Amino acid sequence: MSNLKYLFLIALVFIGVSSCDLLLKKESDQPVARTLDQYLYRSDIKDAIPEGISDQDSMVIARRVIEAWIKNQLMLNRAELALSNEQKDFDKQIEEYRSSLLIYSYRQKLLLQKMDTIITEADILEYYENNINNFVLNKDIVKGAFVKVPLSAPNIGSVRIWSKSGSNDALDQLEKYCINYAEKFDTFNNTWIYFSTILERIPLNIDQLARFIRYNKNIETADSLYHYFIHISEHKTEGDITPMVLIQDDIKSILLNKRKIEFYQNLESQVYNEGVNRNQFEIY
Repeated sequence: MSNLKYLFLIALVFIGVSSCDLLLKKESDQPVARTLDQYLYRSDIKDAIPEGISDQDSMVIARRVIEAWIKNQLMLNRAELALSNEQKDFDKQIEEYRSSLLIYSYRQKLLLQKMDTIITEADILEYYENNINNFVLNKDIVKGAFVKVPLSAPNIGSVRIWSKSGSNDALDQLEKYCINYAEKFDTFNNTWIYFSTILERIPLNIDQLARFIRYNKNIETADSLYHYFIHISEHKTEGDITPMVLIQDDIKSILLNKRKIEFYQNLESQVYNEGVNRNQFEIY
C-alpha cells in the first residue's frame, strides 16, 4: 500500500467510516500524516469536517486538509533551510505587529464607548455648503418618468399626452394606465437618477448628452416590440454641482472619519499628557 493511501486510511479512522474498530481503540489522538519530523493529528483536522455530511464528502475534505498541510510543511521546511538566521528572525516584526493590534483594539474599544457617532442633517448641510465646489457631477442626472408599453397597447396617443404633461394629474392617469398595459413604469420626480441608466433601457443612441437633455424634455422612440416614453422634469449635466441628496451618505462617512481621526489624536494627546504628569517617561 502506498504512503498516500495509508494516510487516507488513517483519515477514515477519524471520520468513522467502514469497520476500523480496532484502530479506534488505540490512543485517543492518532497521527493521520507526517512530514519529516512533524505530525498532523486527528484532532488537528476535526474542525474542518462539518457535522452531518456524508462519509464520501468527509473523505474529500479530509484529503484536502491533509494535502494542504503536507504542502505547507514542505514549504516551511524549504524556507527554514534556505533562509539565514538573520532572515528568519521575526521577533521585532512580531512585537511590532502585537503592539499595533493592542493599540488598535484599545482605540476601537474607546471609540465605541465614547465617540459621538450621530451626524445631523445640519452637520451634513454645513459641510456641503463649505465644500460645495468639491462636489461636481461627472454624469448627467435627471428627474422624471419612464414608460415602456407594447406596440399593441391601446390609447398610445393618451400615453404620449400624459407623459409629456408631467403634471400630477397626468402622472396619476399614466400610472392607472400602466398598471394594466405597461411593461415598465417608473416615476422619479422626487429622486435624482443618472440619465445613463435610462438610456440603457431604450433603443436610442445620443451624442452630446448635455445638449440633448437641455433641449429635449420628452423622448419617444420604439423598436419592433415596444414604445418608449421619457419625460424629464429636471436635469443637471456633467460639471454642475451635485445635489446634496445624492452625496449625503458620502458626506456622513467623511464627517465620521474626521471625528474618528480627531478622537484618536485627542486620545494620544491625553495619554501623553498623563504620562508627563505621572513622570512615566524620559527623553535622553
